[in-house]
Amino acid sequence: MNNLVLTKSEQKTFDLLLQKSDLVVNRDEIAQAVWGENWLSKYSDWQIDRLIYLLRNKLPSNYKIKTLRNSGYILSNSDVIIPQTKINIVEGTLPTHEYLEYMNNTKNKRKVLKDLFKSIKLNRQYKNVLVINSYSFDNVASVNKNLPKTSVFFSNFDSRALKLHQNEIEKLKLNKFSTVLDDIRDSVFKDKLFDLVINDFRLNFNTSNDQNVKTMQNIFRIIKNNGQVIISVVIDPRNKSTRSAPWKFRAEENLTRLCYTPRYYGNLFKKTGFKILKEFDQKNGSKWNLPYKRYLLTK
Repeated sequence: MNNLVLTKSEQKTFDLLLQKSDLVVNRDEIAQAVWGENWLSKYSDWQIDRLIYLLRNKLPSNYKIKTLRNSGYILSNSDVIIPQTKINIVEGTLPTHEYLEYMNNTKNKRKVLKDLFKSIKLNRQYKNVLVINSYSFDNVASVNKNLPKTSVFFSNFDSRALKLHQNEIEKLKLNKFSTVLDDIRDSVFKDKLFDLVINDFRLNFNTSNDQNVKTMQNIFRIIKNNGQVIISVVIDPRNKSTRSAPWKFRAEENLTRLCYTPRYYGNLFKKTGFKILKEFDQKNGSKWNLPYKRYLLTK
């Protein structure tokens, strides 16, 4: 923020919003901060609108000013700046910058690995663990807490996500954690390498049955004979539907993805060689609290 050049009025407005982060600041409060005791005589809706507009265009991407109609403004800060790196174009749904910002703001309502670990007790010791396509930096700390003394690889085809995770790994000084640029559908990992693979809602980024099959075939190839796989998926609520087409969903993250029925996923896992050990933490969901299901699989 030291390199940010603001006018005196912009700075006063920003200081007020920052002081009341995540709280509503009304227009009268902004006017008092900018014009002081004479704010009533100097009050201008147009100038306040312009101040907010200019601030939005000057602030770093981790700061967001939200407008609440007839109420005021809220400043939110994710504390995480999304890296500007080259993105590999691959099959399937690509995360947007907006999606990454949402998933890396710990104040937002999200489904992350902390929620997964709350829903299942892992009593086994794992030597090598793979976490596929994680998009939230705080998943690093969650894995470290729940799988201590384990070698963990975070793989992703998105270099922005890898950079976020690598920064967190270095910050926490986790010598046994690594990041790897990899697309699980055409994975470079060798056969029978991992004791545990975690795929948390990443099947929903695929856009075809073929991509889902490739994902599961490669996971089957890289886990050990007694290895385990934990999969979370948003599910199609049309359980009795005979339609084979996937269902489109869009939640607070504002990214359209696809999902299938539980019957489809069960058949997918079995056809690619897996045994379903457990189905757990199923939620029926609603429009903004989507239906999902978790599976524990093995060879």
